Amino acid sequence: MDAINEFLLPTSFKYLHLVSYLVYFMLLVHLPYMGMVLGSSVLSLAYSKGKPGLSKHFMRLAPGRPRIWLTFGLLPLAALAFLYKMLLHNTPVHIHFYLLRLLGILALGFILLTFYTIGRKWCTLAGSAGVLLVLFYCFHFVNLMALVIFPEKWPFIKESIPFPLFSITPIIHFCGFLCLSLIITGAAVLFFYYKWPEKRLPADIPHYSFLKYHGYGLLLAGSLSMPVVIFWDLYTLPGYSLSIGVFVISALIIITLFLLLAAAASMIKNYSIPIPRFGVISFLLALLLFGLVIGKDRTLQANANQETLAVLVSDVQKARNEAVAQREELYSRAMKIDEKLGEKIYNDVCTACHSFYQKILGPPFNDVLPKYIDKQDDLIAFIKNPTKINPQYTTMPNPGLTTIQTKSVVKFLMIKIGAKPQEKEPPQEKGEQRE
Repeated sequence: MDAINEFLLPTSFKYLHLVSYLVYFMLLVHLPYMGMVLGSSVLSLAYSKGKPGLSKHFMRLAPGRPRIWLTFGLLPLAALAFLYKMLLHNTPVHIHFYLLRLLGILALGFILLTFYTIGRKWCTLAGSAGVLLVLFYCFHFVNLMALVIFPEKWPFIKESIPFPLFSITPIIHFCGFLCLSLIITGAAVLFFYYKWPEKRLPADIPHYSFLKYHGYGLLLAGSLSMPVVIFWDLYTLPGYSLSIGVFVISALIIITLFLLLAAAASMIKNYSIPIPRFGVISFLLALLLFGLVIGKDRTLQANANQETLAVLVSDVQKARNEAVAQREELYSRAMKIDEKLGEKIYNDVCTACHSFYQKILGPPFNDVLPKYIDKQDDLIAFIKNPTKINPQYTTMPNPGLTTIQTKSVVKFLMIKIGAKPQEKEPPQEKGEQRE
């Protein structure tokens, strides 16, 4: 049963491309939310002493209630651990183990931030600890995503959570994540507090304009810093991970950043307008920017892991072949070559194209079977893997019969034309399987 168990495990790898798309979707759900959590929590703590009202608005922006951080924070991370287990199955680096360890750290960080939202004095300490844990999580999460680009370093990774300084790339990617956090936090401030009906702030509350200016500033700072990170990243990436697709996506990122800068500049120019003109567009562009950056990283990972995926597909096919061979062997032990079974298969499968006495789609059996009387093994091989023999007829489709079924059909056919079927059953090869 070992082969069957090994067969059942990798059947989920049948749709490897679907797994890759699911990874992309989970990252697109998880990373923008984490960027908002990090940016809003830091700003909330920064204003907790001098401007508690403003601090409260920042804290309400992202972490939210437990069901929010469970939906956008913890569940996507757990799903990513499962997906990376499939995507990087049987490789030296166990990304899913690292992600599960980080899951506990992130959960504790969210719990501390929830205590911080209560608003008591001692909760500031809990909020600071929560921010540090979230920052630690984001740093190592980005590090793990960058690690996937370097398969040649996997055999040398021994830490419980890989140390990020195996390359400059994780540091660059984390700087990019910080820039994205500024952009998504600023865009979220302008969208949720000035456009979203459920959270829209009344114009007469304190800090109404001050909060809006923070949104402008965060959007502008992140958009100006991000191009430097993009070019720095392209300069330092290993050559085997680069492709035309990577450069195209990088160009789209620069275009999106330009549009964000234009939107931010227009809103700053018209700062006297109570409601930001491009709040919705800025938020959508920020989400698009996250999608493009994640797409670039996924393309880099795919380029760097072509050999790994090829080996994975080969292992999956090998396990499946072994399971099919073992199932065939068990099946052959339970059944015998039987002309009655052959007659049933003939009536169910063969009669659509063949008859003994007249041409249908294939030649009459009475014309072609006599030459196989002394070559029944050749007929068995032909039925299992048909080839074109007579140019007057189309190639016979593969009926998909097992070895026992094929031999039973041949035995029935030989008896039907009055020939003596093989009495001795040729030994079945261990690796023989259904075509």
